[in-house]
Amino acid sequence: WAAPYYKQAFPDSATEYAVVNALIVGAMGLTSGILGGYLADRLSTWIKETKEEQKNTSIIHKYFDEQSIPLLLPIIGSTLAIPAWYLTTHTAGTTTTNAFEIAMFWLAVEYLVAECWFGPTIAVLQSTVGASKTGTAQGLFVLTGAVGNLAPTLLGWIYGNQIDGGSASSSSSSEVLANLLGWGVCAGYLLSAIFFAVSVRADGGTLEESSKTN
Repeated sequence: WAAPYYKQAFPDSATEYAVVNALIVGAMGLTSGILGGYLADRLSTWIKETKEEQKNTSIIHKYFDEQSIPLLLPIIGSTLAIPAWYLTTHTAGTTTTNAFEIAMFWLAVEYLVAECWFGPTIAVLQSTVGASKTGTAQGLFVLTGAVGNLAPTLLGWIYGNQIDGGSASSSSSSEVLANLLGWGVCAGYLLSAIFFAVSVRADGGTLEESSKTN
């Protein structure tokens, strides 16, 4: 639903959006994915090397271990994505002359910080699940992604009901879509950060038992 929104919000920049969006998705998405995996490896090495000397003084060392530290990246990334996404979907309502360029800038920032979750998540999944449960864990991981893909359908249903129900005029339909995208996606990022944080505690609590039984 991002494409229909930008088409409504910036009708004179529809062609430009198609090109810029493709560049953002490709460049920022690829950079974020590779950088996320690299930083996850670096964090694991760092916390392993400094565990003994800082375990009683560092908050990070108290809450994370070598195998759960990669989850710090998606926690931070999901949190930073909240203001970035909200700003990219609410720039059109400002009086700024270069509103489209500002919206694309925040869209690029959102992709850069939000797409870093995949590598660290897979790393933690592989390192904490026993060999006898790897297939089940991978299947559940894919299933959660499939369930998450239902969100655009739900958003479209809500948007259609609001427009068809007469709660919004054609001139304000972009505002309705901006609010749905803004609050809906931001809520999703907030829940992601919370669930990743919960996973850290679950990982730390079950890691020792898992290593003993597998």
